[in-house]
Amino acid sequence: MQIVEILIIKNGTQSFGISTEDISQIFRVPSIMQLPIKPYEVRGLSAVGGNIANVLDLNLLLQMPQVDISDEKSRLLTLTNDKSTNALLVSEVYNTAQINKSKIEYINRVDDSIVAIYKHENFIIQILSLNSLFDKVKRVDIKSKIVNNGKIKADVVIQENSKRFLIFKMENEKFALELDYLREIILADINFTEILGSADEIVGLIALRDDLITVIDLRLYYKFNQKENDKNRILIVMIDNKTIGLLVDEILDIRDFINEDIDYMKDELEKNKIAGVLHDKESLISFLDDKVLKIILNENEAYVDSNDAVTHTQASDENFSEFILFELQGKEYSFEVDIVAEIIDFEKSTDVAYTNDCVSGIINIRGQIVPIVSLENILNIDKYFKDDSKIIVCNIDNTKVGFVVDNVSDILSIAKEEIISQDDNYLTDVLHLDNGKRLVLKMDIQKIIKEKSI
Repeated sequence: MQIVEILIIKNGTQSFGISTEDISQIFRVPSIMQLPIKPYEVRGLSAVGGNIANVLDLNLLLQMPQVDISDEKSRLLTLTNDKSTNALLVSEVYNTAQINKSKIEYINRVDDSIVAIYKHENFIIQILSLNSLFDKVKRVDIKSKIVNNGKIKADVVIQENSKRFLIFKMENEKFALELDYLREIILADINFTEILGSADEIVGLIALRDDLITVIDLRLYYKFNQKENDKNRILIVMIDNKTIGLLVDEILDIRDFINEDIDYMKDELEKNKIAGVLHDKESLISFLDDKVLKIILNENEAYVDSNDAVTHTQASDENFSEFILFELQGKEYSFEVDIVAEIIDFEKSTDVAYTNDCVSGIINIRGQIVPIVSLENILNIDKYFKDDSKIIVCNIDNTKVGFVVDNVSDILSIAKEEIISQDDNYLTDVLHLDNGKRLVLKMDIQKIIKEKSI
């Protein structure tokens, strides 16, 4: 290999050179998004030049202290050809230099990252082979993916100025419910006790732990056709110290909407009994809030019992935990619901270079890059994606991480006595539901992410 020109990199008292043939552009260090599971030498992902690039730290590749990105001298180098999906973080760019053949000494040692020594002015430059350096890091092929707006949105803005909604389906229309009023979600395939003389939309009573709850078919209430299948769910809702069940076709998503995308419509509340609409990309989603729930309660007040809100709240806080239940290859698993940010439809991820085997790739959610972690690889089971697979997006140590699952089945409040500990590294507990007839494994996702990070 004959080197014609090098870019000189300074790092304290040491100087390194990289062939300019490998360098595309030099940038000030932009925002770097952390990856939860990654090799030691990878700092994260960044949007540079309209593309998503893996950011590798030259210092870490050389087993030196990592580059201080707060230092004004630090720079990010984008690369050419087969390395174009990567960017190199360096401490300081000094200059370029044309190679004088009389001052360069090539080194022919197998697996050595230093391929030549060059004497420039009054110092010695160690010329590096990026191929050799990168080969030390586990590689997965990646295809370049364009970022629509060239920016990664700050998650904190959404968190501070947003509301969280559960999105569900009735016939072919989407509806949403403010999550503050949702107590849990249960399967609709249960026995109902009919209430004589009640309205057509009242399905009947169900026993949920120590409560008798009236269930209203929300589809009939809004004049939709009923579609009975295993996706039907009952939303257990509490408002004004009263608990009711709302039967819907299917649960689709849990998502935050910023205030600017929430449009309250008083006229619609009075005419059609919806609070307003959510602006979701190019579509609108009708949503229900406390005022709508109160209308439904008042119209069926004779069939709904009051609950002691203080007692219920204390019981929930002290004796119950909330879990989201999902299926994976025919078995049920669960996360604690507190870490769940949203649920979205499955979409194919883009592969990422230099990541742990547990990372399937990345997806772009409303301008934010989210890594997808493969639960199948962690649990050592076969992968199989269905058309109706979902991605559960979790907040873990202020980083969003997605997990592909076959489907989401329930959100349940589980009594502590129904949670049995077991001696397993990742599946730490078993939820004993329906008097032990239904066993659900609980995953310690935060522990998985921590231990799989390199």
